[in-house]
Amino acid sequence: MVANDYGVAVSFSPKFHCERNLIEGLWAHQKQYVRRRTDQTFPTMLKLIQKSRINFIAIDVSLKLIRRFWRTLAAYECGDSYEDVLKMYFSSMCKANGVSRRQITNSNLND
Repeated sequence: MVANDYGVAVSFSPKFHCERNLIEGLWAHQKQYVRRRTDQTFPTMLKLIQKSRINFIAIDVSLKLIRRFWRTLAAYECGDSYEDVLKMYFSSMCKANGVSRRQITNSNLND
């Protein structure tokens, strides 16, 4: 209700999915950066986490994630399926074995 008072539109995105949640892309990039460079010690991991943030900014990963976000939304509006979007913007080897991420439902709240 407060959002309506200030003219703010609230849009819910699926949890834990980098396709529509940009923060998931950031975390995926950081985890990959640390995994490739770690020696499995805690002090090294802490240093690598800081370096991964710098790397994220330096190579403009955020721009890639934002462009991919808008392209996937446009693809869904054009009627592309979840599998089509996965193959087009993530990898041609992706398979859509899961459910579509296009909508959020409350159908299983009581399960």
